[in-house]
Amino acid sequence: MNPDHFEQLLVAWEDDTLLPAERAEFMRYLAASPAARQRWVEAGLLREIAAQHVPVGSREAMPSASVSRWQAWRPLGAAAAAGLVIGCFSTSMLWALNASDWVDGLRRIVLPLSNPGFERAEPLPQQHLVPMSDQWSGVTTVIVEGGGARPDARSGLRMMKLGAAPEGKGYFANLMTDLVSRRPLTDQPLQIEITAYYHASQAGQNEHYSLNVATFAEDPASVSGHWESSWRDLRDAALTNTGRAVFPTAGEGGWHRITVRLDVPEQARTLVLSMGSNTPGPVEGRTDHFMDDVTATWIIGAKTALP
Repeated sequence: MNPDHFEQLLVAWEDDTLLPAERAEFMRYLAASPAARQRWVEAGLLREIAAQHVPVGSREAMPSASVSRWQAWRPLGAAAAAGLVIGCFSTSMLWALNASDWVDGLRRIVLPLSNPGFERAEPLPQQHLVPMSDQWSGVTTVIVEGGGARPDARSGLRMMKLGAAPEGKGYFANLMTDLVSRRPLTDQPLQIEITAYYHASQAGQNEHYSLNVATFAEDPASVSGHWESSWRDLRDAALTNTGRAVFPTAGEGGWHRITVRLDVPEQARTLVLSMGSNTPGPVEGRTDHFMDDVTATWIIGAKTALP
């Protein structure tokens, strides 16, 4: 990581002035560098704590854009800052929460995913589910650049392409994520919210997109053994699972978002994401599809304020 260049990107991110290519570069820094993630969090906490302690009559002097941007992304309020511990383990962050500072409401914390915007060009294993975490895979999956004959990536330069299925209801792009090192340390109920975006390769057709997620008590190597022929194999072995499908019509082009949320039991060790796509109708009419901007967020349940 180039620290000076990252600081320039961080300042631009705070001011909401990043160009699309710069935003993609900034996200690559965060995905690849524990030091970058720690600097990002520290900068946000310092800015928020400063905002909380500026005299009321002087707050108009503070840059409103950057303050509001951190307020939208902040993992914790300033009152909980003293209870925050950050541990960076490759692509993970460990958060310790000072429970006595919680009040009513939900708290959101980013759950880092591997290559979530597909900006890191890498070969993808051509199998349904590899026996390891942090590796995208799937039959006919490939990371491609947007533009030209393809639609523009939703953000950044690249996206993932999922090929047309020769039969059945379509193929899937899959990722397993280790939850043990990424779990917030809290006694409150936990959920995970996943969002992904989908785009057709040809206009004027009906489409079918799906997002399925599940948690497992087993490690990724063991979970991969459950997949025999379809997502149903995993669903039957899961602790919790959910999914959602959307069916854009021929006149509804562009990127389509799917968001799902599921409970995370205390014994959950592995999260599996499975993104599917298909062109309904005869096999000869099926086409490729694109996926981008896959994000995950921990959602921590409400805590009743102490008297």
